[in-house]
Amino acid sequence: MYRLCLILLLLAAAHSSWAQKAFIFNSQQKNGFVSVSLGTSQPLGNFGNRTTDAEENGLALRGQTWSVMAGYRLAGPLGLMGRYEETQNGYDAAAMVNAYIKSPGDNLQASTPAGKSGRWQSRSLMAGPFITIPLGRFALDLRALAGQAWATCPETCVQGKINQTETLIRTDNREAKALASGAGMSLRFRVSPTVAVHVNGDYSSARFTFANVPLESRYGNLTQQLTYNSQKTLTTATLSAGLTIQFRARNRVF
Repeated sequence: MYRLCLILLLLAAAHSSWAQKAFIFNSQQKNGFVSVSLGTSQPLGNFGNRTTDAEENGLALRGQTWSVMAGYRLAGPLGLMGRYEETQNGYDAAAMVNAYIKSPGDNLQASTPAGKSGRWQSRSLMAGPFITIPLGRFALDLRALAGQAWATCPETCVQGKINQTETLIRTDNREAKALASGAGMSLRFRVSPTVAVHVNGDYSSARFTFANVPLESRYGNLTQQLTYNSQKTLTTATLSAGLTIQFRARNRVF
């Protein structure tokens, strides 16, 4: 009986010690992280404006985004991080018709091809500082980023009749690059000493000049092949969630 009690006491002490270690490991803020996220992209400003036929409007629809982020705390709560992100937004082809209708008798239809070529496509590589605010097993990251962005405008086609004349207007894809900037935040919750789940909210903007965009127009028997330049500001707000792998704290307690 004495031996049994001794064994039970030793097991209880070992369990208590393990629990204390686990609590401390979970409570320690980690210095580095790598995360992967998936989410939705909401166009803002002129990029998502579909109510007028202004040239600046992007006629963009809600889309999808994914990103990879990595960062490391350098001093206290302050650190540096980088993010690679890809986003696709649909294109409201029906709203594009308004720019071409000249009279009530015009009959036009607009379309974009299926897949990536009929969407706004963008990708960015940005870096900048971040601040971590520890909240127990939660942590709030605030970041400001800047870097390079690339975007591809969608392929579009408008066809039908203008003034009772058969008409076709087709544009092709064109890629452009620009400087981009943004800001965001992440809320992380540690489910183990090295693994966390998170939600992100980000805002980013970049102004692109799409040069020499191919344009084919047919009006009756008249056909033209030409190019044009277009400037668009792609501004989005993204909401995403994913998994974070956290590096062990620099100062170990065991």
